[in-house]
Amino acid sequence: MSEQTTPLELASAIVDIVLQAGADKGDVFVRTSSQVTFEVRDGELESLRRADSEGLGMRVTVDGRTAMVHTTDLRVFTLMNLAKKAIAMARTLPEPEEPTQYAKPQEALPLTHPDLLLGDESQEDKIARAVAIERALLGVPGVTVASGVSYTERVGTETLANTEGVQLEAPFCHLEMGAEGIAERDGETATGTRYTHVPARKYLLPPEEVGRSAGERAVELLGARPLPSTKAPVIFDPLTAWAVLRSLVPALRGDNVVHERSFFGDTLGEKIAADAVTIRDNAWLSQGAGRRSFDGEGTPSQNLAVIENGVLKTYLLDLASAGKLGMAPTGNALRESYTSQPDIGTGNFYMEAGSHTRDEIIKSTKRGLLVTNLSGWWVGLSPVTDTFSSAAMGLWIEDGEIAYPVRNISIGGNLREMLTSIDMIGDDLSHYHMTCAPTFRVAEMAISGV
Repeated sequence: MSEQTTPLELASAIVDIVLQAGADKGDVFVRTSSQVTFEVRDGELESLRRADSEGLGMRVTVDGRTAMVHTTDLRVFTLMNLAKKAIAMARTLPEPEEPTQYAKPQEALPLTHPDLLLGDESQEDKIARAVAIERALLGVPGVTVASGVSYTERVGTETLANTEGVQLEAPFCHLEMGAEGIAERDGETATGTRYTHVPARKYLLPPEEVGRSAGERAVELLGARPLPSTKAPVIFDPLTAWAVLRSLVPALRGDNVVHERSFFGDTLGEKIAADAVTIRDNAWLSQGAGRRSFDGEGTPSQNLAVIENGVLKTYLLDLASAGKLGMAPTGNALRESYTSQPDIGTGNFYMEAGSHTRDEIIKSTKRGLLVTNLSGWWVGLSPVTDTFSSAAMGLWIEDGEIAYPVRNISIGGNLREMLTSIDMIGDDLSHYHMTCAPTFRVAEMAISGV
């Protein structure tokens, strides 16, 4: 791609070439990206990596058959030859059950770069922010090791044009910071982490908060003990609650509903959660790293209420599943890369905040578990089976007070029952990640211990 040619001009030109070469339909997706990643240890820069990339993905459909190719060589002559090869490939493919669908032109929400002056920030300032995180982490009494502080910055543009007349372009910006610390006491160790992923510096948590939070989460687990198996209320804090929401996504995907492999199939419009539960996929959220103007097929993004006041309002739909279900597409066909086909996913996926403070939820719990760490919850995750099971660590509650930390336990339940059993939701929603939730309590879950 020449310096005089914009990605949108290039994509539009290649779409014309695709038609001239004999395709019936097609689209071109261009992604340009600049990335910097570094790690800090002992107050010094330990590693630094930079990468700039630009690439193009091309889908072509001939007689209902679709082939996809991609390249990093954006010279027009190369792309002309690639289009011809893609068309030849498509003609050799078996006829699919359903032809690929391409979006019609619609007005999409215009997005500007969320941090226009990011490029003016010096590398020294970025490193200083990470050093401040490490300093705060090591400043927590009991923390002996800062096992890693990392920073990643990815900025660029995504461009899509298709043979139906879609021509769209939008910037993206992802800033990620993470810290991990190890606390030690009497030969016992515990690990605590904190991670944040936002679209602009103004939404980054203060470095001191990131470091202190990671350190405190490690220290609070020192002295953890096993717990007898029981049933009790389980409180998920924001750093574990997101995993419950993430577990719902496969069953909310429209393609899984179409193929009758979703436990939410045939429940549209029905009550599937407690009255207070509203879950959104909000692509317009300014402070969310999953903000987007359009999806990987060219459908405009939405502020989508997936579950509203406990009622299932919609599925996550691409063009194909929307057509099969007789619904409008929701703009959830995402592309992770120019090498990827569109695939159903979420952006800023979150549970809306409630009215209770975290302390109120704990104090109202006579006997229960505050989960602060989950591992393995993704093992066996399936759109068909609504089972939630995970190894866990956390804090045991007695008479509304934190009594002691616990480890070597697991929690389990039925996701649909968990949703309907949510009886308190916190006011502490923070969009630190693309999937987020405030503190919430499930009235009862099985806790497996010793």
